[in-house]
Amino acid sequence: MVQPSNARQEKIAVTGAGGFIGRALTLSLAERGYKVIALDNNFRGSLATVEMHPNISLKSCDILDRDSIDESIAGMDMVFHLAAINGTENFYSTPDKVMEVGVIGTHNVVQSAKMHNIRKVVFASSSEAYSTTSVIPTPETVDLRVPDVLNPRFSYGGGKLAGELIVINYLRGSGTEFTVFRPHNVIGPQMGFEHVIPQLVGKIFKQWRGLGGKKRNISIEIQGSGRETRSFIDISDAVRAIEICSLDYFGSGIFHIGTEKECSIYDLVREIGQVLGFELEIISTKVATGSPLRRCPDTSKLRSLGFAPRVEFSEAVKKTAQWYWQYFESNVK
Repeated sequence: MVQPSNARQEKIAVTGAGGFIGRALTLSLAERGYKVIALDNNFRGSLATVEMHPNISLKSCDILDRDSIDESIAGMDMVFHLAAINGTENFYSTPDKVMEVGVIGTHNVVQSAKMHNIRKVVFASSSEAYSTTSVIPTPETVDLRVPDVLNPRFSYGGGKLAGELIVINYLRGSGTEFTVFRPHNVIGPQMGFEHVIPQLVGKIFKQWRGLGGKKRNISIEIQGSGRETRSFIDISDAVRAIEICSLDYFGSGIFHIGTEKECSIYDLVREIGQVLGFELEIISTKVATGSPLRRCPDTSKLRSLGFAPRVEFSEAVKKTAQWYWQYFESNVK
């Protein structure tokens, strides 16, 4: 059932508000009229990057500290729980911390929300919760799985899988509704540096600078053959999709956030090269163990609520790649 969104000066807490999606979501909620408390401990993101707005207040909070969470969300109407340690490099370097935040942190948030009779908990899961699948586009009903418990990559996906179970089962029959959303490759300026587009732009920039800053025909290495696919969605569309399935949808549910436009990494590299004015020779290397060969969500459930992406893939890539190029030009000596 869909009901019209009406902020009515409701109070919303956003954990991980200093992160890429959290920052954009916090501002959007404030602009819709909600009173938003932006929570973060500045471990990866930073509250200093949250755009100021009369409806936003900032508060340092560590979701591993139950007392801090209890104090922060008391009196809230809704909690958007986005705090996590994302970025593939982190999955391999600090899998213990990734799991701790993903499982214990989510447990703390959900228990506190239940204790304070929060109306709704919105949980940011991930496409990593189902890892690999033969069903493309992938619906919300696909099996969640961890292909290899010995591979540290799945510390994140396993934590998100556990987080979904915690949200659904701890809130079952409690009167607190939930929305679980699984974002698929959200892109845009300031998305961090551990993701494919910033890494590709960084490689191009490094090669270009190393060749004297003049040559426009260069070669870069990529993981895998380049035939691997992903589905990219602009941050503005992703935030709007999250709001539709959590604010405008009355009840509990699980939703895939993304688009059904599947793009190979090879084509992505070519798109970035065109945006930045480079002719790129692509050198394939071994793909990381556990990295899915294809990923593309079935968004029919989200589209049934009236969602349709507004930003074309090429435009989303353009503004992301250009922002990172300008960043490297300004900050890399």
